[in-house]
Amino acid sequence: HGDADSTVAGRNSNAIVEATVGSAEAQCLRVTTSEGATPAGSKYQRTVYADEANNPMVEYWVLNGAGHAWSGGSEQGSFTNPAGPNASVEMIRFFFSQKRAGTA
Repeated sequence: HGDADSTVAGRNSNAIVEATVGSAEAQCLRVTTSEGATPAGSKYQRTVYADEANNPMVEYWVLNGAGHAWSGGSEQGSFTNPAGPNASVEMIRFFFSQKRAGTA
């Protein structure tokens, strides 16, 4: 979520995370936050909620100075921010890291 988004309030994304993980302590989730920047200079905070085996269950990204746009989208598109980070790449990475149901 862009912290300069004037269309969708940041509290909406906070509420989604809270509804998903509830109390991290109650679910025994380990919460870590890191800061980073893209090659284009966009800064962000990434918070990961991981289980006891260090498997990420939820990731929450806050993009500093970003407005209402798809992060990492093509500069030819509308409502895109090509400076990144690339939201599509990060979502695919996250989903591919998840175990499939019925697998060990």
